[in-house]
Amino acid sequence: MNGFYNFIERMNVLLWLTVVALAHLLLYLLLGTDHWLFATLAATVTYGALFLLLKSVVRRKKRSAY
Repeated sequence: MNGFYNFIERMNVLLWLTVVALAHLLLYLLLGTDHWLFATLAATVTYGALFLLLKSVVRRKKRSAY
């Protein structure tokens, strides 16, 4: 589990959000979604909140371990 925590701690959130946004953009465009921009933004914001929540949990765990 420490390997997962280390990965989350080192993770570059901006890079991951860019990749997630591009992946969702392509997905929704290829699927022909009418409101592709809104769907892409909603998915990216959701993943961003999840990534930031995970990072804060890992930081709190590391702080309490000392």
